[in-house]
Amino acid sequence: MTREYSRKAIPYLVVGLILSIVLVVGGREVEPHINVLESWISNLGPWGVLAFIGIYVVVTSLLVPESVLSIIAGALFGPSLGFMAVLTGSLVAATLQFALSRKLLRSRIQRIISSRPSLAAIQRAVKHNEFRLQVLLRLAPLNPASINYLLGAAGVRFFGFLIACLALTPHLLLEVYFGHVGKHAARLAGSTGTTTHLHDLALFGGLVAGVVVLIFISRLAHKAVSQAVTEADAKIAKPENNAA
Repeated sequence: MTREYSRKAIPYLVVGLILSIVLVVGGREVEPHINVLESWISNLGPWGVLAFIGIYVVVTSLLVPESVLSIIAGALFGPSLGFMAVLTGSLVAATLQFALSRKLLRSRIQRIISSRPSLAAIQRAVKHNEFRLQVLLRLAPLNPASINYLLGAAGVRFFGFLIACLALTPHLLLEVYFGHVGKHAARLAGSTGTTTHLHDLALFGGLVAGVVVLIFISRLAHKAVSQAVTEADAKIAKPENNAA
């Protein structure tokens, strides 16, 4: 999980670096391009959102971090529509990945899990504390698609699985908001005025506060998952010791 914190931060760092380069190089030429992009998205209507959802489902099923697409959604569609598109894509992708792992890829996924002790331990723990641990796994810094495949192969109940997927909401909200703030920063750099308004400060302040809160939640979830795995292994080992 420690490595997952670093992986989770990579999309933010990459987008931040790209945005910094665009602001430095583009300067005031950035805003016209943003206006053209917004006009193009608006002309697509609902088809643009549907196309994005389809791309989201396919790409995340290939284990590409959802953070990348969520940030793009925030920049393209804004916070509200972007979040709805990402949440819909996330639930559709979770359903597809669950079905694939349950019906078609179960034996292959189990072979992969058996070769990775940490994943095998999580899967064993889920069977002892199914719904609670599923929610914690969504709050922890883990790739959602990987968890979907793992849980589908573990044989958890689909309804509880789908409800637990909603625990991804804080992560998705922050990622979409990050994309929205990034576009706003680019627009500020391209504007002729130099005054920073209270609204602008609130946008950036909200992003910082959201990152701090999400890191805190993720760390708590990380500890809770580790504790649940340890307790589950202890329960499994106890009957074996008694039998011996």
